[in-house]
Amino acid sequence: MMASADGRYSRRQFLRGAAGVTSGAVAMGSAGGLLAACGNSSTSTSTKTQTGALPLKRDPQTLVVAMDAFTNDFDPASYFLLSAIVPSFPIYDSLMRMKGNSATDTKPWLAEQITTNANKSVWTFSLRSGVKYSDGTPLDANAVKAAYDRTLTANLGAASTLQHYITDAKQIVAKDPGTLVMDLGVSVPRFDLIAASQYGMGIVNPKVTAQQGKNAHTYLATHSAGSGAYMVESVTPGSQIVLVQNPHYWGGWSGSHFKKIIILQVPENSSRREGMQSGDFDIAFASTPQDTAALRSTPGIFVGNTQVLGMDYVILGQFGPLADPRARQAVNLLFPIDQYVSSVFKNTIATPVSMLPNGMLYTIPGTYTPRVDVSKAKTLLQQARVKPGTQLTYEFYTGQGDQAGLLLQSQLALVGLDVKIVEKAYPAFVNDISTQQKPELQHPDMAYWFWWPEFNSPSDFAFPILSNLATPKYNLFNGGYYNNAAVNTAINEGFSKAGDQQLVSQLWRTAQTVMGSEDPPWIPLGQIIDTSYLRTDIKGYVANPVYVQSYDFYALSRG
Repeated sequence: MMASADGRYSRRQFLRGAAGVTSGAVAMGSAGGLLAACGNSSTSTSTKTQTGALPLKRDPQTLVVAMDAFTNDFDPASYFLLSAIVPSFPIYDSLMRMKGNSATDTKPWLAEQITTNANKSVWTFSLRSGVKYSDGTPLDANAVKAAYDRTLTANLGAASTLQHYITDAKQIVAKDPGTLVMDLGVSVPRFDLIAASQYGMGIVNPKVTAQQGKNAHTYLATHSAGSGAYMVESVTPGSQIVLVQNPHYWGGWSGSHFKKIIILQVPENSSRREGMQSGDFDIAFASTPQDTAALRSTPGIFVGNTQVLGMDYVILGQFGPLADPRARQAVNLLFPIDQYVSSVFKNTIATPVSMLPNGMLYTIPGTYTPRVDVSKAKTLLQQARVKPGTQLTYEFYTGQGDQAGLLLQSQLALVGLDVKIVEKAYPAFVNDISTQQKPELQHPDMAYWFWWPEFNSPSDFAFPILSNLATPKYNLFNGGYYNNAAVNTAINEGFSKAGDQQLVSQLWRTAQTVMGSEDPPWIPLGQIIDTSYLRTDIKGYVANPVYVQSYDFYALSRG
């Protein structure tokens, strides 16, 4: 059966609780100073690469990754923020994984063989034999069940992925040590996409969590207990995480693999860029669009260009001056998305083709076409009775969304509307768009936001940001109080009637048409692109549209 709204709520609620995760970041100084603090005992070498990369003046068997911020949360029942996913992705295995750079194809992982009943409501996973956790404990079906039972009951936030279809631990059965059975209650032809999710599907060692008892979650803030390729050696909150090879990893260590991974917290954009240019970092989260554009032509540095299943957008409130759909149509007709993508963001985001990300199941390219038509916008505003001189508020959080606000301000001035731009710290901003205000008019008329799903599903993507059960009343992220019957039906039946793929396809075609032209919930600024920076001597990197900026460290090597 489909999970209740409360069941889908937990993970998103915890996003609010983690608001401002970067606020504890330490000012890190230069890239050279960062590396001096890594405590690497290996002998540094100066290696001239054969790939055009800068000479390497440190241990070539250590991979150095610079994130803007990380969260030391190695508990699969809890972690869900990108800042925790990146360090945890190489630590915990799931039953399946996404295949290569595909957003729709999966591959067996801990499950070597997957079978289903006729209507795909019961999924049977035959597990890989000989798998061990990092402490040497065998991983079998009983361990997987215990791990998922804990995720479902721990109330730590990451259960929502499973809870779409599994709300009772009795639905998961260890048939024998090598076989796990999941009874979903309804037909779910693409449950493999959920089994491959990086959210809530990691398999922790139940022996460790049982030993730690009530302290398990706290313990997993500084320790790991997975069967993946790497394990935690040390954590310095706000500074660095050090991962080392899991000696029991089922994939083995023949061939070329990094012995150590050092993940650094580098909040300053300029420091991440400089660290790549100096050769101090192997991988770095992107800096500004201007820096990214410049690094694309810098010898020795590769800049990613994979569109992921996420969107940047401006929430449009279905209240106040924008309550009438024609007013929201007008705002869309005033915003120059093509200019924003190319001139402001230097093509580090992609022009939207739908209100859903391109590459997502059931996305229909062409159901949204960006264009500017000031004359038609004026007519629509008159029909919606929005008079010249009306003031709209636009809100963003420090570091994200300021440029969209300035462009909105200048464009809406063309039709006589005044845009008041409000900047807030991230925690206060999240509170404004996800906590009920009375009256609704206390919410901003427009606000910057972004989103991507837990797995490739338009219903999973849309529920927390578009459902009438996901407004700030429910502490979720439909900050515009959007409520459209066709969209709600597509979301709900996309879950409950997933087995009828023809029906779900038609429902989402209708919903995209409605959102793209008749009743827009937002301005789709652009589809997110993974523009990670990598040294060109790092081999084996494949970006996946579902695994947003998550790196398969085991597959990487220096060449």
